[in-house]
Amino acid sequence: MGSKRIGLARTQALLEGLKRELKMGGSNARLGRVHLSKTADYTMTEADNGAILHVNPAATTLIQLPGAEDVGAGWFCTIILTENDGGTMDNIVNIGTKSGEFFDGCIWCNDGDGNSFANGTSNDFINAKTTAQSGVRIEIHSDGTFMHATGWAVDASDCLFADTAAS
Repeated sequence: MGSKRIGLARTQALLEGLKRELKMGGSNARLGRVHLSKTADYTMTEADNGAILHVNPAATTLIQLPGAEDVGAGWFCTIILTENDGGTMDNIVNIGTKSGEFFDGCIWCNDGDGNSFANGTSNDFINAKTTAQSGVRIEIHSDGTFMHATGWAVDASDCLFADTAAS
């Protein structure tokens, strides 16, 4: 006698009908995305893959990304700059790549100054100045070599790719 095969619909019905915890033999599954809140410097790790990081800086803050080569292709995060009182940022936020790695991408802006484009050869920071609006959002993805950043801001002179951290 061979083994019986069951269809996808039956398998789904059996799993949904479980009345106990499903043990996964040491592996884990994350439903939804993890939300982190930071007010000071923070170094992201491979374990932060998929995280949404809300940054409300209490002072000039550095969000240090892991190395694209270290985490490999597919690692990603979302960084949202926020002030609980709205308006502009009270403090500077710098987002940095690993030394020797650079950003590729664009921060789309709503002002007449245009957009901020990463040059891929020296831009290893994103600077959000104190004139940047609360709500700036940056999506970052690793391809294993570069960190690709796509962002949305109001003014290109307030949130831009740069070669050094703002102070």
